[in-house]
Amino acid sequence: MSGLTRRELLKTGSALAVALGSGALGACGHGTARGSAPETPRELAATADTFPLLEVRGTPYAIGHAIGRRFGAEIRAALAGRAEALRELTAFVDAQPPALHATFVAAAQRHTPAVVEELRGWADGSGVPLRDLFILNLAPEYGALQAQGRSRATCERTPGCSTIVRWDRGRALVAHNEDGDRAYAAGMFLLRVHPEGKPSFLCASYPGVLPGNAPWVNDRGVLMTTNFIPGREVKVGVGRYFLDRLAMEATSLDAALAIARHPERGYAFHHVIAEVARRRAVALEATPSKASVRELAGLYLHTNHLVHPPLADEPQDLATPSSTRRLETLERWRAGVDVAALDAAGLAVPLTSHDGRPYSPCRHPAGEIRGATLLTAIFDVDRRILRIAKGQPCAGRWHDYAFFGRGTLGGSL
Repeated sequence: MSGLTRRELLKTGSALAVALGSGALGACGHGTARGSAPETPRELAATADTFPLLEVRGTPYAIGHAIGRRFGAEIRAALAGRAEALRELTAFVDAQPPALHATFVAAAQRHTPAVVEELRGWADGSGVPLRDLFILNLAPEYGALQAQGRSRATCERTPGCSTIVRWDRGRALVAHNEDGDRAYAAGMFLLRVHPEGKPSFLCASYPGVLPGNAPWVNDRGVLMTTNFIPGREVKVGVGRYFLDRLAMEATSLDAALAIARHPERGYAFHHVIAEVARRRAVALEATPSKASVRELAGLYLHTNHLVHPPLADEPQDLATPSSTRRLETLERWRAGVDVAALDAAGLAVPLTSHDGRPYSPCRHPAGEIRGATLLTAIFDVDRRILRIAKGQPCAGRWHDYAFFGRGTLGGSL
């Protein structure tokens, strides 16, 4: 599970225990705020067709605090909606040697210190204990460890995402259904963030999960979407969500790719990363020990399992029919489509499909199937527009946002 020896794990665990006990990791609601206070955050309120959009600037802690304070109710509601799963995850963590969690925390502090400070701000702003948010943001890694030997029925309830890319000289488009637990549906929001000395970014965000996991684009023209991969290999290292947040600071595709391929990455993931200025896009499949990068041209499809030839035989949980069925639906659509005629509206069509429901690209909860499409994002690279559909795309609640726009919320065009 890790290259660290037991002695090294225990040494790290002891150091982190001291930090936790002394308040060095920030007891919520106590201690002094880190960094300078941000300018007063600005907001576009939610409508029936849009998510709330918060604009904030400042230090990592100040940004996190502003987000946590504004969306504290949404964060707490999402955690309550996932209470059973999070109790099980926390019980799993508590049952392990303390060094396990301490080493994950230490890796995040060492390799993504500003991200940890932002998460600390989320905790203090929302009133949610920092340890709870750490466990939530290490859910891919801890979930994989917890899932070893889990039954097929539980795996089938796991949500996922669907991605379609059209990338050629005619059009450059990236479309993505962001699927997650239905407990998040009412609390999703958008952010336009201006970190001190770092690229500004526009993103969708989960309540309680670090930005970067949902679709984003920054003011250097780098954009990214991610797909969860149920890999079986786990490394005690840097959590995927922490690396996703760090990638938002990338000034180029290659820089974002290097972050996603961080040698201390803890778990598997799939990324589509594109760069506007160079009109280049790649797809990355990565496990803790292996990676495959594919330069994109033509039409590319991906759901939630490893399919690149170098990684397709890597251990992964394919007990769930969701990922394979959604990919089959997208492949049937591709077989009959005129790629040259595809525009943003055409790319949205297969993402509204209910074929194979409840394991369809457009996901709706059904019984114990908790997966739901929380939003759909289409990056129209040529027009510099991010189109977002609130909730399931079949409802047609679309709204356009400018890629960039320093100092402005930049909502409708």
